[in-house]
Amino acid sequence: MKKKRSTGFHVISTLGTRVIVLFGSFIVSIILARLLGPEGKGIITAIFVLPNLLISIADLGIKQSTAYYIGKKIYRVEEMLPSIIILWIVSSGISILIGISYFLTGPDKLYGWNLLLIVLLTIPLNLLNQYLSGILLGKEKIGVFNTKIIISFVINFLGVLILVWWFKMGVLGAVIVQIFISLCTIIYILWHVKKLINFRTIVKRKITNLIVKRGFSFALALFIISLNYRIDIIFLERLTSSAEVGVYSIGVSISELIWQLPAAIGLVIFSKNVNAKTDEIAYLRAIKLLRISLPFLILGSLMIWLLAPQIINLLFGKEFSAASEVIRLLLPGVLSIVIVKILHPDLAARGYPLFALKILIFPLITNVILNLILIPSLGIEGAAIASTISYLIGGFLFAWVYARKESISLRDVLIINKNDIKLLSSYIKLKK
Repeated sequence: MKKKRSTGFHVISTLGTRVIVLFGSFIVSIILARLLGPEGKGIITAIFVLPNLLISIADLGIKQSTAYYIGKKIYRVEEMLPSIIILWIVSSGISILIGISYFLTGPDKLYGWNLLLIVLLTIPLNLLNQYLSGILLGKEKIGVFNTKIIISFVINFLGVLILVWWFKMGVLGAVIVQIFISLCTIIYILWHVKKLINFRTIVKRKITNLIVKRGFSFALALFIISLNYRIDIIFLERLTSSAEVGVYSIGVSISELIWQLPAAIGLVIFSKNVNAKTDEIAYLRAIKLLRISLPFLILGSLMIWLLAPQIINLLFGKEFSAASEVIRLLLPGVLSIVIVKILHPDLAARGYPLFALKILIFPLITNVILNLILIPSLGIEGAAIASTISYLIGGFLFAWVYARKESISLRDVLIINKNDIKLLSSYIKLKK
């Protein structure tokens, strides 16, 4: 029997993958910003906001729901796959219709249907990618999942160089690259999924209903979280220029660099805790990883805050200089929402996805109100302030309610202790 990898191994390998991809994606972002300028970068950001939000809700939580039922060994992969395919077809069709309706309210006149139709095509492709990824997580195929991320980066990097730089296709080229990324990762996932199953064509209505019933709560929570992250872009698109959206998007991408560690941890926590034998094992794992990671994230945030002007001017140019203030305004909120990014996957894995929904509704409403008040007078800085206030409320409210749910102190959730330091030290020594 093949020995399972430890949580520490998966966190480090996943983080290592993300660091490599992060560095490469950072280079791609610089290339795109230099080639497209603030306006072109703003167009790319604006036209993908709605499709990405639609994916978060049309995902229907299938990835998490699939991982849950497979991880708990309630159903086999081959029993679930036919239902997954049917749900993908239906959700893709509905999402595309919603996307068309939204684009008809204004973006079609700004960007043209040639561009927007390609953007809409990314919806079914990304949804299939999401749905099939649930099988990998349920089977704890985290290595395959990480390889998929690397493939995405390689295609992105080569695609931008060839289509945007070499063939000078501009925004259109950047959009087409997203199609290639989705197609290549789907082929890779299918190649691995077929090894896990003996495919059956029978669709079991009971399984389909269960996937949707459990998954919808995952999707609703993820949608609220994603909407809170990107509602500012929607308001900026309607209230400012494409160039300002482009500058703001650079500030967002730099400030969110510190999310790479919690993203890696969250992925591993979900995959591990969906297979956990007890809730206690699950939440102790989650809060330990949160406590250990926070000091590193605080240090990283401080470095980015101090170096923001130099990073922007050196890498992106003076056209994007205003992004440095956006970074500094966003960082406190971005750091606090790390709490949600690490603890929400634990709760979702244990079957409590609506926990986040109940808590994060208020911060989302706060974000909407503040954006409407601050953007007309302060522009992109107003959007950054609105997001930070919303994130601060959401992060600390989440930690407090989580602590009460598990009957532990807030200190146990957030403050690193001697045992954590000993564990970290012993792990480092073991790896030397």
